[in-house]
Amino acid sequence: MFEGIAEPTGGIVDRDDLRTGKSVCQSVSELARKVRRDGDGYFYLATGAWPENTPSINLIEKWKTIG
Repeated sequence: MFEGIAEPTGGIVDRDDLRTGKSVCQSVSELARKVRRDGDGYFYLATGAWPENTPSINLIEKWKTIG
């Protein structure tokens, strides 16, 4: 995560290997909340939670509602 932009690294980490659950997210929504609260850094998203065919996501821009 850099300047609110999330990009997948392609790396896989076993959750048991992480020292803190603070950076572990189960969904993109949870990732966005943590990024807005904590800022840039490394966050770990559950396998399969990243949207398919999406190279990056701006997590700090205002989300648009579906009309």
